[in-house]
Amino acid sequence: MWRSYRVAATTASHRSIMTGRLSLTTLPDRARLRDALDRRFGIDARALAAFRILLGCTLLFDVLHRSRELVAFYADAGAYPRALRLAVGDSTGRYSLHMLSGDPWVQAVLFGLAALLALELIVGYRTRLVTGLSLVLLVSVHFRNPLVLNGADRLLREVLLLGLFLPLGRRWAVDALGDDREGADQQDREPGNGTRTRAENRVVTPATAAVLVYVVGFFANNGQHKRLGDTWTTGEALGYALRQDHMTILAADYVVDYPLLLEIGTYGWLAMVVGAPLLLVLTGRLRTAYVGAFLGAVAGLGLSMAVGLFPAVLTAVLVLFLPSFVWDRLEALSAVCCERIGPLERLRTRIGALASRVGPPRSLRSTLPSQVRSRRHQLRTILLGGVLIVVVLWTVGLLGYADAFGPVDAVDPDDNQWTMYAPNPSTSYGWYVVEAELESGEEMDVLRNGAVRDGPPAEASDTLPSFRWRKYMNALDEDEARADRFGAYMCDRAADQFDAPVERIEVTYHYRSIEPDGGEPTTGNVTRVETACSAT
Repeated sequence: MWRSYRVAATTASHRSIMTGRLSLTTLPDRARLRDALDRRFGIDARALAAFRILLGCTLLFDVLHRSRELVAFYADAGAYPRALRLAVGDSTGRYSLHMLSGDPWVQAVLFGLAALLALELIVGYRTRLVTGLSLVLLVSVHFRNPLVLNGADRLLREVLLLGLFLPLGRRWAVDALGDDREGADQQDREPGNGTRTRAENRVVTPATAAVLVYVVGFFANNGQHKRLGDTWTTGEALGYALRQDHMTILAADYVVDYPLLLEIGTYGWLAMVVGAPLLLVLTGRLRTAYVGAFLGAVAGLGLSMAVGLFPAVLTAVLVLFLPSFVWDRLEALSAVCCERIGPLERLRTRIGALASRVGPPRSLRSTLPSQVRSRRHQLRTILLGGVLIVVVLWTVGLLGYADAFGPVDAVDPDDNQWTMYAPNPSTSYGWYVVEAELESGEEMDVLRNGAVRDGPPAEASDTLPSFRWRKYMNALDEDEARADRFGAYMCDRAADQFDAPVERIEVTYHYRSIEPDGGEPTTGNVTRVETACSAT
């Protein structure tokens, strides 16, 4: 049998040479090239599942975090009513579902719906539909009050949009239960089975390439801006960043006293973001090590700086780069843990049984005529190819290699740059004090719910309820009507909070320079809002 195969192969080779065809030499090369591209631009289905779960958890946290200030930032009785949004804001407010009503209960319903959708995204139920609806509500709440957003909110919005084109419900999801794809995946992982892509459980489409290119472009764009500054290339950047007391938390207070560690961290983070294209160049263990270094840096960011949703969203996009062998080991470890802990195994079985009863039907796809399925596949490929082209052009434009924004007059490239702590971190920090003077003569801090304290606070980050308050108050001096409304809202809030008539409200910004060498800091203050209240 082996001899007959060799004879056939020799005959085929001779025939190819005689006819001028090089199939036996070119096909292996094409296969190697395809494999190299697949390993760099494909994503493991379990990485997509982890990405989906992390996105769902981030959305859920975001809803719960925003709901604490539902009235302040989203209701007509708060600091930014709908009339003011339309009067002094941009036109995007007209496209927000949250602008339909200023009643708190309507906002609560929309927030509750967003939380429900986030839970469904976590478990992977009707994944594509839920992802689309979550995106609609996320964009809506962003358009309702853009003054409380930072770069992480925009990143989450764009990543969620790209997630629409990814098969996020293929694994670890209710949508995957009963799908014969699960069984096929298990068979394909056995030795000797199937082709390269199926054996490694890898998803390779233009959409997977698009999201990976987008992530690399995000980091590279930030690295490019950091290289333009002075403090990153001299190793001083983290020394300034971790002394911005209005944003530092937890670990920052400890590592800031180790200048050598800060210098190493500065050069290390700069090297990682500048070298972000290596995320696409490297494969296997080298890629895993590089992703691990990124994840470690992101964890350090989350433990030291209050920068909103950045740590969560960055973690979600970085897990997309982890190769299949990482997920194989994680699945094997989880299986061993469940077997050793009986209650966990029984719980997993019950959840699977319940989910199989409520999971979406999969029979419709198989009943479609083959021509219809083929046409849908072609249209989907064209659409995903278009997504990849748009992302590549956008990334090229952001990196400055082409003017990708020229044809669109309404788009300002500077508004789309990722310049967090670039080109240089700020060399000063500050905090706000919202002082209410009561009719009795007492001076109370409205946001800290107590008496006004003399001198700088022990922790400037504790002077505001959250980073969204800081973003909003930074914009108060941009418009007089906005500042007046904020003062009036603080009058009402102080009267309810302290159960006493309020004479006036004064919002003061206190600033302090950062002196890494221990010099005497420069201090000062600026009054942002001063409003007389109608004491009643």
